Amino acid sequence: MRTILVVDDETPILESLEMFLGEKGYQVITAATGADGEMKFRQHHPDVVMLDIRLPDKNGLDILREMLSVANPPKVIMMTAFQDMETTIEAMKSGAYEYLNKPLDAGEIERTVDRAFRMNWPSGSLEIPPATITNLDAPSPKGVIIGKSPQMCDIFKTIGILCRNQATVLIQGDTGTGKELVARNIHHNSSFSDEPMITLDCSAIVETLLESELFGHSKGAFTGAVETKPGKIELAGRGTLFLDEVTELPISLQSKFLGFLERKEYMRVGGQRVHKSRCRIISATNQDIADIVRKGLFREDLYYRLKVVSIFVPPLRDRVCDIPDLARHFLQKAAREYCTEAQQFEDGVMDVLCAQPWVGNVRQLQNVIMASALRSRGRRVLLEDIEREMAAGCSRTIPNFVDFSLESSEQAHILKTLDHTQWHRSRAADLLGVSLPTLRSKIHKYGLQPSRPFRTPMDDI
Repeated sequence: MRTILVVDDETPILESLEMFLGEKGYQVITAATGADGEMKFRQHHPDVVMLDIRLPDKNGLDILREMLSVANPPKVIMMTAFQDMETTIEAMKSGAYEYLNKPLDAGEIERTVDRAFRMNWPSGSLEIPPATITNLDAPSPKGVIIGKSPQMCDIFKTIGILCRNQATVLIQGDTGTGKELVARNIHHNSSFSDEPMITLDCSAIVETLLESELFGHSKGAFTGAVETKPGKIELAGRGTLFLDEVTELPISLQSKFLGFLERKEYMRVGGQRVHKSRCRIISATNQDIADIVRKGLFREDLYYRLKVVSIFVPPLRDRVCDIPDLARHFLQKAAREYCTEAQQFEDGVMDVLCAQPWVGNVRQLQNVIMASALRSRGRRVLLEDIEREMAAGCSRTIPNFVDFSLESSEQAHILKTLDHTQWHRSRAADLLGVSLPTLRSKIHKYGLQPSRPFRTPMDDI
């Protein structure tokens, strides 16, 4: 039988909780002092403890720490009539499962106790198989890609082939699918893995400085160039230069970059000496680059130079069979990086996860799983934890068009313009009359996401 120990110095509360929880099918043991509570705790080994913070003989926080120091500790729900920030933080920091304020609410008690018991290991739950649980003290495997779907297997084969050469690669795919992860796997498995992999987000640099970022500049080349600075190409050495959002390269720079790809030679801005490079170029985009070429916004010859080998990373909705493995992987990652306890999912979680559209793809799934694990405060991630995080994600990304404030109107106008251009940020920035960095800043400020799916891939924002 499921056992609850209630420790409180107020007789009415003890009697009320004993009757209320007993009617719910729990075995309830009560204690009116800290010492009596500790004795009954050792005798009965309860699954859940409801513990008052202020007891006549002992501090509830001290008792909490003692109870949590045993093997297979219970879920301890702290109760207090004297709410303050410091005590609440200290209780949760010490490992309390929940913190309830008096007067107690019957519905909140029922929900909290039910959740606490569901943190146990019921039959049929999706526990991480022991053989797959890695040493949580070990660092996360570098560049691991999770997936067994046919699409991912094809990508793995392509990566294997690319590791034997230095061919230029173009990676395409929706937001959050893991394009940079694919690039890192190509680099880390190549014969030049000891060389650097340098990343340049082409949309994050002001257009006038992008050439200097790529090729470097000499001292005095322009105002502010107080010393010679090597560019990303030079820093990559014989390794890899990863150009994210390559379609954001301005037309004025595309010709010069094409020349570099053809000759593997370049000059720093304001420099006179020719430099040679043997780095591999891997580029990525979330846009339909072929369509951008047709519209004359990207050089066709540069496009073909970039896509000597092309890899398309599918959206998560097209490889649903990979979701369970990804979810378990992120649960382990949360335990390793954030010291969370959760090692399994409640029944029904995987069905919910596999039914989601995952507009943000793997990145969104990772965020939901890791945030849920952080909030679980137990060995299981419950279904409502997952649903709450997914709902929170929607509220963060869907703008409120009922709000008529200036900020909300700006947010709505930017989103409408981005949707109109199918999230081609350069075109949207032109229509809005702002610079590209300003637009990116607004996108991040408001947490904007596409309000509807497009046939063509979207920018990674």
